[in-house]
Amino acid sequence: MGTGIPLLNDYKQEFFSKRFPQTVLGGPKLRLGYDAPIYVYVNQVILFIIPFLLGGLVTLLVELSAISDVVGVILYGSLMLVVVLAAHVISTLVQEKCSSDLTFPTKKNLLAEEDEIDFVSCCGVETYEFVVPRKKFIVNIITHAVLSGCMCGLALWYLLPTTLNGLFSNTTGATVMLFIFGWFTVLVAQYPLTVAAPPEPATYRTMDRWELSPLTRPFYVLVFSVFDLLYRYESQTTFLTTNQALHILFVCLPVLWTCGFLPPVDCFFLWLGEQVHVHLLGGSPMASDLRLGILLLVSVGVYLGAYFLPSCLGTVLISALFGYLLSVDLGGLMNQIIHICRNRNKVSDDQGVIAMDMKMKGFLWRWGVLEFLYHALMLTLVGVTAGLLNVNSHTIDGDVWRILGYVIIGLCVVEKLLRDLQNVYIFFGLLRNCLFPRASHIGKTFLSRKKMLKPLGVTRRIIVNWVASLTMLAYASLLVTTTDPSSVSVTTALRTVTAVWYLFGVVRVFRTIWQNTVNSLLELSITHIILVTMTSTSDFLLFPILSLVIGLCRDRASQFLNKLYFCMTILITSWTDKKQRRGSTVAMIGVSVFLFPLVLSMISLATLLSAPLLPLFTLPFFVMGFPRPNKFWPESVGASANVNPDTMFYKQLTPVLSGTLSSAFADGRLGEAFVGNHYLVRFQDRLVWIMILERGAGYCTISVKGLELQETSCHTTEAARLDDIYEEAFPEKLGCCPLNQYPLHTLTLMGIEPVKTYSDARNVLTGIIDQPGSFDIVMSSFIKSLVWVFLHHANKLKIQEQQKNQEKGNTKSGSENNNNLSGRISKASLQHNDQAVIALETYAGRPSSSKQNKMNSSWGSLDSFADSIFSEDEFTDRKKVTTKKQETKKPKSPGFGAPAKNASKFDDDIEDLMNDFELGLPALDKNKKTPAMGTVSKFDSKKTSNGIFKPMTNLAGSPDFKCSHSVHVSLPQKWRELPLEPSQVSRYMGKFPKDWFRYVLGTLDWSGVKGPVSQVKEQVANDDVLVNCYSQLVMACYSIFDTNSSVGGAGTLYKFYQGDLPWNAMLDWLSEDKELYKLVLKAYRYGFKMMLDQVLMGEATTPGEFEEYLVEFDRDWYIGLEKEEDWKSSVLNSVPNLFSLGHNKAQGTYSSRLLTLQEEMVFVGRLNSEAVKGQWANLSLELLYFTNDDEERYSIQAHPTILRNLTVQAADPPLGYPIFSSQPISVPTV
Repeated sequence: MGTGIPLLNDYKQEFFSKRFPQTVLGGPKLRLGYDAPIYVYVNQVILFIIPFLLGGLVTLLVELSAISDVVGVILYGSLMLVVVLAAHVISTLVQEKCSSDLTFPTKKNLLAEEDEIDFVSCCGVETYEFVVPRKKFIVNIITHAVLSGCMCGLALWYLLPTTLNGLFSNTTGATVMLFIFGWFTVLVAQYPLTVAAPPEPATYRTMDRWELSPLTRPFYVLVFSVFDLLYRYESQTTFLTTNQALHILFVCLPVLWTCGFLPPVDCFFLWLGEQVHVHLLGGSPMASDLRLGILLLVSVGVYLGAYFLPSCLGTVLISALFGYLLSVDLGGLMNQIIHICRNRNKVSDDQGVIAMDMKMKGFLWRWGVLEFLYHALMLTLVGVTAGLLNVNSHTIDGDVWRILGYVIIGLCVVEKLLRDLQNVYIFFGLLRNCLFPRASHIGKTFLSRKKMLKPLGVTRRIIVNWVASLTMLAYASLLVTTTDPSSVSVTTALRTVTAVWYLFGVVRVFRTIWQNTVNSLLELSITHIILVTMTSTSDFLLFPILSLVIGLCRDRASQFLNKLYFCMTILITSWTDKKQRRGSTVAMIGVSVFLFPLVLSMISLATLLSAPLLPLFTLPFFVMGFPRPNKFWPESVGASANVNPDTMFYKQLTPVLSGTLSSAFADGRLGEAFVGNHYLVRFQDRLVWIMILERGAGYCTISVKGLELQETSCHTTEAARLDDIYEEAFPEKLGCCPLNQYPLHTLTLMGIEPVKTYSDARNVLTGIIDQPGSFDIVMSSFIKSLVWVFLHHANKLKIQEQQKNQEKGNTKSGSENNNNLSGRISKASLQHNDQAVIALETYAGRPSSSKQNKMNSSWGSLDSFADSIFSEDEFTDRKKVTTKKQETKKPKSPGFGAPAKNASKFDDDIEDLMNDFELGLPALDKNKKTPAMGTVSKFDSKKTSNGIFKPMTNLAGSPDFKCSHSVHVSLPQKWRELPLEPSQVSRYMGKFPKDWFRYVLGTLDWSGVKGPVSQVKEQVANDDVLVNCYSQLVMACYSIFDTNSSVGGAGTLYKFYQGDLPWNAMLDWLSEDKELYKLVLKAYRYGFKMMLDQVLMGEATTPGEFEEYLVEFDRDWYIGLEKEEDWKSSVLNSVPNLFSLGHNKAQGTYSSRLLTLQEEMVFVGRLNSEAVKGQWANLSLELLYFTNDDEERYSIQAHPTILRNLTVQAADPPLGYPIFSSQPISVPTV
């Protein structure tokens, strides 16, 4: 694999050959790849060389003493400001003037290269557009011009021969070399301001929205110039050596820019702010740039306050109190406040976030009263402890701080032991922990054995969260003191420089004991050992400064070891893994070994700057990447993902997994959650990538990403290696501390945790649904499912109506109801009787609404309006019918001709009246002969607005119930008026299961009726009118699905399951009513699932067994299709079981998919953080600079040791492609 795949294909190699000179020269496009007029190159050369020509002239004037150096600086800066401003103004005016005149594209032809341009003249608009592109923002024209003037003026002063001779003792050779190459640096840095930014290997953002890229190179030139100004005006003795070194480094800037060692200006400030916040102020890397900026400003304010306070006690108190306050989850508090403000009057758009927030409940998951009280108590304890110990530090025995120091050392050792004894491997991941349970495949046995380690975790929680932190607080409070803490400042006896660093150490030590307790234990343990063994009085050995230096050394030492480990892994596996070998592998390994001191220097430099170690194309050729913030990617965490249907599984898993991680991190079962750690969670075919973004007092902030479900061979290869690692960790026979079989692997197995999530099972149904009797079983179960679904749906609607009526009644006092009752009766039944009846008729014909739902319980005894002369169709079309047709109808009351809009105002009165008396309305016309159930009424051919033929007859006749309680299960009015083909339904009436119907009636909720429930059930079951209503509706729906059993094979079952129904006369009205259609399809799917269960587990013979099936389906199942939205919502709502049916057309097979919510044992491994950063840095370089987006490129192929393919997937889009990426999640660790 490694030999046959090119690093860059031919097209990308040609593209790189054109791009690289632009990077070296700062932007001039001198190699276009096609023939272009000579003036295109001349224009670019002139713009490139103008700064040197003008600068050389001014330099000559200064050296000849014609003008002073200050005047020369101002003159040269002004000239460059005018040049840059003129170039952009002219280019902008020409392009704006001529853009509307160009009616054809400037490309030569449609097959030309993307950057191939047809140049017309030297001063043509296309030339200006190519040589001096327009700025996105007009303000940038002025900004870049001013910056160019300032940079060039200071650079002239920086490179004056007089300046260079003074620095290097008039060494002519050094002066000439620095002058020549220094001016080349200036030209390379200035050209982006005149034209545009060149392609940079150090690219942080995929889109330069604010045109910050042209500022990167000038920024570094200005930084060097600032040190020269300090040398000139502050102290030449102090800054002499620094200025000399920087002048030498100045001429190397083009090399550093070309190699991509220096970060872009925006990335530089983020990285610098994070380093200051962590190593000088004791904070943590933040989950977002906004959090970092806010907390950095507050921390600087705390530092200034601590520095200028006149007493040591005040300095200690402000450092201790704010050290705790700033280390708690303030970012989570801010997010919670913003979320509440945004969603106070509206529903959030992200339902997944709402569901996640609802599931994440418990102490410290969200800010509440208990959380505020806890932090207030801790804040009080911190203030009292620090204040009392500091103010009495001179009266306390001098050996107390030494005792506390040894206690800290002991706590550090104990915490490390308690943490490692809960992990799978110990001693840097080399030895298998014999105390860790062995039976990983037996869930209950494994968990019961693992509970034996729980006391270790609880003990560690107590130590880390309270004991160790308070002990270190007392230790620091005793050592940060003066002769009189209440009145003497800590900076009184210190020099200014020492005082600045001393206060940084004070603020940091009081912050880091809460922000990162475990690291602080180690740092203070080393600090104490040095303090008790060294007797020097050097400022370096002052406690705050010493702890500050040790903290920085600890961080860099950890990075160095991880980088060295990553380097050795790449070197060794590039040869031992045959698939990774290339023709150049031996040569690169030989060079790396021969030049290992140089490689070690590169690793050390990357460690010093906290930059990733970049393996070029993931080969054993290492360079330093540019420094970045800890979260690595520029966009907000969780801002985007390649969403697909599998995303919902990770969205459902995330809150559950977060709860598990909370307990695991608190106990130390997965090691300490250091910022920058990456974890990989593996179970079944799913992989979850977790990154620690932030750490604080009692919490850590994580990012959760879901990777694709093994759709590629590379993914499968690396996932298989993970499975091998997990199996090797749990062999059948475990000796005494066996060695790790994969010591060089980037992943170290940390533990196994139970997580309640979905298990996925797929089965081929060949031999089941294609059996001759399967169709008959489905249809038989379908009838029973229809009865069950309809009855329970109607019963549910009535219960909801009763609850709404009760809630409405509770809002009104009894006196108001009594006083208004007679008025409503008089108004509704006496004064406006006719209009009220019309209002009721109109209301019954409307689509379902809130008012209609409230009145459904009162409609149960109404005669069908479709059989009366006041039908909905006639009423709404009253103005359109002819006079002759009106005369054929029965006489009307005078008031019946009133418009419906005049009657609508009586709806509320009649509704309240019906609710008060709990009565149904009488039949409208008792003299009218009600047709027998199932007989054919006279048809009045009529079409609805959508053109579908609908006979004017009702489906279920006129339900004049014999039992008054039947109204509680009566069908909705609209379903009793559905048109049907009587001849088609009548032949199915014999199949209606009356006994099952009566049985289901007994399973309904009758709590809302008055009287003995058993008597009510019996009366309703004997109501023939109710039975006929349901029988006609059920069999009408059944007839749509009925087909010849000889034709009804697996294909028919699958089509019906999907909702692909054969057309017949009654399919139109079923498809029109979405609610009814959904219920019928649900019943059919119930029947299909019952068929599978009966074939596999035995036939259900009693009504009780059928009831057990259907009750479980309603409660614990979603049966549908994966493409449906209800499937997604069911997964997100953690429905216990989901079932779907699929068809493979290529193989001609039918399969089922069963998702079961159960406790799964997930493997959790920790990745080498430097291996991840190095591969991500290479990915950024390849895609953003080399544009090597070939899907089969070498650097994306499977690498089982460093998990190259999975690491690339886990990168943020657009470079990576995780299918799920969460917002930052704050996980409590108390």
